[in-house]
Amino acid sequence: MTITLLISCKNSEKTETENNSEFKKVESQNGLNLEYQLLDENDEQINFASLKKMPEFPGGLDSLTKFIQRNYKFHQGFTEYINGKVKSTFVVDTLGKVVDIEIIERLRKDYDTACYKVISEIPDWKPAEIENNKKVKVKFLLPFKFVAEE
Repeated sequence: MTITLLISCKNSEKTETENNSEFKKVESQNGLNLEYQLLDENDEQINFASLKKMPEFPGGLDSLTKFIQRNYKFHQGFTEYINGKVKSTFVVDTLGKVVDIEIIERLRKDYDTACYKVISEIPDWKPAEIENNKKVKVKFLLPFKFVAEE
């Protein structure tokens, strides 16, 4: 039996989380289903229209997808595969660092931990910018979908 890790659970154009904060889908040609919101220095949401430049992962979103697929690892001795989804959020700060990682929808502790770990290993990005080249934080919503195959 094998397990397939999908990072492309299709959603609508916008998603709302439990605390009513709104996420918008990243426009992308690849299968990565990444959503985002803009945050000011006080972590308050900023209007999407003020965004001038999205944060950039080195090599683009295709490279981010490959990075996650290459670096996602189950713990040693793992034998039981299940179907399901883990939803996570993380912030790319004004320096391009990945910070504030959270698992907001859990599946099982080993899956949740592996998702957290791979996000914590994501290298630095070029930060997002709004008017006057001001750098801002961007919070991303990233779902991981697991499908067990015989």
